[in-house]
Amino acid sequence: MNGPTVSAVIVGGTAPLPPDELRPDLVVLPARASLTPAFVEVLTAALDRLPAAVRDTAPVVLAATDYCVAATSRYVTRCVEAEAGGRRLRPTEAMTPEPAQLLQELAAAGDWDGRGHVLISPRAAAFQAWRWAWGTVAAGLHRAMVVCELLRDPHGDGYRVTAVPVAAAPGPVRTKDTSVVVSGTGLVTAFGEGGEAFWRNLLAGHRALSDPTRFDASRFRGRTVCQTPVEPPPGQPVRRALLDRARAEALREAGVAEPPPRTLLVLAGVVPHLPQVAGAPRIEEIALEPDWDGDGLGVPARDAVLMAHACASGAFGLALAREWLLCGLADLAVVTGVSSLNTYDYACLDTLRATSTTVARPFDEDRSGVTVGEGAGAIVLETAGRAAARGHTPRATVAGISCRVAGQGVSRLDAHIGAACVREALAMAGRTTVDLVHGHAPGTRQGDEAELLALDQVGAEHDWRGVPVSSYKGAAGHLLHASVFPGVVAAVRALREQVLPGTPGLRKPLDARHVRVLRDAEPGDGTRSVLVNNFGFGGNNAALLLTDDTTGRGEWSTDG
Repeated sequence: MNGPTVSAVIVGGTAPLPPDELRPDLVVLPARASLTPAFVEVLTAALDRLPAAVRDTAPVVLAATDYCVAATSRYVTRCVEAEAGGRRLRPTEAMTPEPAQLLQELAAAGDWDGRGHVLISPRAAAFQAWRWAWGTVAAGLHRAMVVCELLRDPHGDGYRVTAVPVAAAPGPVRTKDTSVVVSGTGLVTAFGEGGEAFWRNLLAGHRALSDPTRFDASRFRGRTVCQTPVEPPPGQPVRRALLDRARAEALREAGVAEPPPRTLLVLAGVVPHLPQVAGAPRIEEIALEPDWDGDGLGVPARDAVLMAHACASGAFGLALAREWLLCGLADLAVVTGVSSLNTYDYACLDTLRATSTTVARPFDEDRSGVTVGEGAGAIVLETAGRAAARGHTPRATVAGISCRVAGQGVSRLDAHIGAACVREALAMAGRTTVDLVHGHAPGTRQGDEAELLALDQVGAEHDWRGVPVSSYKGAAGHLLHASVFPGVVAAVRALREQVLPGTPGLRKPLDARHVRVLRDAEPGDGTRSVLVNNFGFGGNNAALLLTDDTTGRGEWSTDG
């Protein structure tokens, strides 16, 4: 079989290309005054060069390290200035557009359906984007993809946008008939270390609420959080201590004493080193240190991927890892995420009035916003064949997953896009219904209602009758970029123990026609499938379906 083909290299942006960089193989578009229209123009031109049958559904992989660092640095600077002046951020200061919002604008501008991913790995994002596109198209996972890089202009303040369409060569497409499984999970929450502590407290309806001690919350609207009891050694960032504990548990549960050479590490919840604001207080809680080494896992830089999809980053990371495993780019994947309490994330949510002035009550008629949580999670993935070959019984199968960057507005969940993700995850798994939905449900007025509307849309299509729905965020708080990990742990435990968790903090459930919100835990005999929703600001939407399709339940243990 012939390899993938490249039809053009399109270059545009907000900075003109110098004459000495012009080449015959480039399609150069005029420089535009602002980045968003320039980005949309370049990507549209790249998509137009793909076969008509795949143009609207071709995934876009965007490498945007420079843009992410610059945008985050500007925001941190505004936070530091506001705190020094004893004031709250103004709404105009709160949200510097994240890279994924450029993809959201692309989806809004035309027929492209928003299957996009943003890589921000230091020194390696563009290389990783190329490997992903070339590998998945060659393996037949996609008929086409577009690789895009967003680089700061070395001669000024503008940006260069380069997009390359990659399509499958004519002829039969090679596909692999295999699946990806969850071999181990690890978790740290405000309930302490371990998935077991989180699960037992969730079933009991407990709530780990406290005052924050990581930063001064006196000038913010909400002053209740779910903070972990973890105190790192002197000089070590809290985020590193949380990740170390979660990853160790996941590897132990997966029976992996030492990750193999071809291990992929995916990290959600931090950004690359930010030299522009290196002296900002506790900046290490949101940014990697300059000599970052993959958080000690020993993975080469080319295989350590950072993703940026707001609070849906974890699910987008699982989708990336699944495809890398299926097309043979890795033998094992460790997907991690972390949210350590810090003034920068909190100030943004406070300015957007997303934090609750009391406490979060997901899916409740009286909900008033988010209770921010602290914690970290890790999930070990591998193909079912590799797990069987080493004699390991997986915890669950990733039967379906869908990720889209689309919708309207910065902070609103679009019910139709959420429903599209649920619909696609079900279709990938060959199912029309599920036994449990573990909702994203952060407790916001608009988000919770839109999520139930999305589920009702799908439920109406497939005649759902009272499919149970719950959320953990009233118990352990919203872990922001790492929010998918407690949801996955809850889903895996529900499959293994045949118990459906409730929704701590819920008093008056919202009405829904085709699903029912669980206040308390209840028996779940016959539970074979759990849908986990994961949504975020900036139009980041994801849904994944876990099933108990593994061979034998085995005994639950924490030693692999």
